[in-house]
Amino acid sequence: MRVAVCTMFFITGAAFAAWAARVPAIQDQLGLSEGQLAVALVGLSSGAFLGLPLVGGLVARYGSRPVLFTGMTVYLAALPGLAFAPSLPMLTVTLALFACGNTAIDVAMNTQGVLVERAYGRNILGGFHAVFSLGGIVGAVASGLAASAGVGTGSHFVITALVLYAAAAVATTALIPDPPGRAQGSDRRTQDADRQAKDAEDAKDPAPLFALPTAGLWIPGLVAFCALMGEGVMNDWGAVYLHDVTGASPGAAGAGFALFSAGMVVGRLSADRIRARTGTVRFTLGCALVAALGAVVSISVPTTGGGLAGYTLLGLGMAAVIPVIFSHAAQLRPERPGPAIAAVSAVGYAGFLAGPPIIGGIAEAVDLRAAMLVLPALMAAMALLSLRLRRG
Repeated sequence: MRVAVCTMFFITGAAFAAWAARVPAIQDQLGLSEGQLAVALVGLSSGAFLGLPLVGGLVARYGSRPVLFTGMTVYLAALPGLAFAPSLPMLTVTLALFACGNTAIDVAMNTQGVLVERAYGRNILGGFHAVFSLGGIVGAVASGLAASAGVGTGSHFVITALVLYAAAAVATTALIPDPPGRAQGSDRRTQDADRQAKDAEDAKDPAPLFALPTAGLWIPGLVAFCALMGEGVMNDWGAVYLHDVTGASPGAAGAGFALFSAGMVVGRLSADRIRARTGTVRFTLGCALVAALGAVVSISVPTTGGGLAGYTLLGLGMAAVIPVIFSHAAQLRPERPGPAIAAVSAVGYAGFLAGPPIIGGIAEAVDLRAAMLVLPALMAAMALLSLRLRRG
């Protein structure tokens, strides 16, 4: 089951990196200005905003496994559509579908990760997120090679979607059954009795269809908002910034995303051990400071080398905030970790999807370099919020 969950994290990262690393190619293909690209990215925001609370409720009510596979189907089916979109409106609609699938996957696979973590009896959620970043590295490197070789986005995205979907279909069969507590009796009659008792309990107190944060989850949710808004900006504007502001080649722009993902892999692989020694508050504060340094370097040194160095630090600092916050939220609600993660995700992914259009709007009004000043501001806010996690 651990390998199956790792596979889902890897697939999700690889597919998103394929899109993120080739945003400049899609932009050139349709002849979009930065403002028009920002309009298209509204599709990501709108798709997720429509689905976030609903997806959390569906995971809470029906379990993570069916939601995860359904989301993966939508997600990977939408990927080739991004390359073949003939116009700005169609690109916007396809991005909305892409976002809906990604939202379902993210909430469901993190719920699966927490369930596996509990089965192992130790912190391993950071490792799952490291595999997501590893998928991002592979996807970004493949995208850079494809761009350098002149492979069109259509062929690239179709092949990527087919290969990843085949892997997802196999991995789904090994995920934890939903709900995980059923069918644990010693014989068939015990299993039936457990199932009937669980069904009766669900009938009396069904999980809410819309999962929203309760009072104690707002601070973790806002930390997630800052971290994921920064990550969303890097995903959708990182390569564009290197290409347009620093003059990087398409291959170097893809390498920037790969270095960002490499920093995230390193940070996530070490997160569980470091957090065990420092605690959640100091760990999250340290992450915010490292990421802020990376943002300042990439903006104050507007060269390809400066951007690559800053992106590496940004990835290292932002790496483990989300797995740590999701694990923290699950510990705050140990009886219902799925709804807790879904609620924090609902706040966090609002930032993930709102950030890129905001950057595009500022870039259109001023310029892209000035717009990226949003990144150090977000990291400062995250540092302040992390100090209140003891109360969260």
